[in-house]
Amino acid sequence: MPKQSEVVWERVDSLVERQINAEQYHIWPFAHVCPIDVRFLLMDSRHEVLKHRPDHLEVVFFEFGELGYEVEDRRCILQKNDVIVVGDRVYHRSLPLRASQQAARAVVLSFLPELVHSGPLGEDMQYLMPFMLQDASCSNVIPAKAGRWPEISDFIQRIRDELPATSPRSRLSIKTYLKMILLNLVNHYAAFGEAREALLRQQRNADRLTPALDFLQKHYPEPIRVDHAARLCAMSACCFMHLFREVTGHSFVAYLNRFRVEQAQQLLAATGRSIADISLETGFCNQSYFGVIFRRVTGMSPLAYRLNHGGSIQTAVSPPSTVKIPPMQ
Repeated sequence: MPKQSEVVWERVDSLVERQINAEQYHIWPFAHVCPIDVRFLLMDSRHEVLKHRPDHLEVVFFEFGELGYEVEDRRCILQKNDVIVVGDRVYHRSLPLRASQQAARAVVLSFLPELVHSGPLGEDMQYLMPFMLQDASCSNVIPAKAGRWPEISDFIQRIRDELPATSPRSRLSIKTYLKMILLNLVNHYAAFGEAREALLRQQRNADRLTPALDFLQKHYPEPIRVDHAARLCAMSACCFMHLFREVTGHSFVAYLNRFRVEQAQQLLAATGRSIADISLETGFCNQSYFGVIFRRVTGMSPLAYRLNHGGSIQTAVSPPSTVKIPPMQ
């Protein structure tokens, strides 16, 4: 990691906590062109961070000090060079230790999953499997003694050096470095019998959902019922909904809405179509409902998103878009 003089260390209570909404979701304001960020956080040992669930994925390198940590209902103490793998389906927070202790330091890599996989649940989805192993048998804390931290911290630094990713070459480099970090995590978990079986089980479950997800990607502007998606996978609606949430971390309806919002984000940033036309083109029944779901997913209104991402506020209607964006998991 770089020297302190080369980075800006931010207090976790002033950065992270103001991004946690009323539903305890941590909404990260990623740049549209490349949704990844690296931040350097000071973790006050006297301050208890609100328990929250991120809307993204995180790899945290604990650079200095000690700090209490809670994920779901499990607690431990983080120490120097530990690595934390945080999926978008777990609630977690840091906990205070001794009041006199010096503030701990952590380097946080945050990103959206579509950076590393090109389809709903393709082969490259395996890069993200470690973020789905968040149970008692597979700890999301990789201790320093496992020896994973030198390579992970090095690639995080390389990603930081490429930000803000203004060129195709820098974006390609970032994706490559990120995949190297994720491969390191996959190799770590694959070394454990229970984790290896969990990885295989997740892949088998993901394969079972492929027919529905392929259909969703092609027909998202149309009305899609849960029972129809379940039939595509040769399952009952009840079984399908349970498996879908287990694999993706979302209900089918929430996943479909997030996918539609991602299509709308592309259109808002790249075209001058009216917001009403975009809402209908991406499968929402009206502009009002579109606005509610868009704000829930992104933390801002469609108009604010367009203005923040360089989109035009023209109202001219253009031909339908054929751009396809991989869904969030």
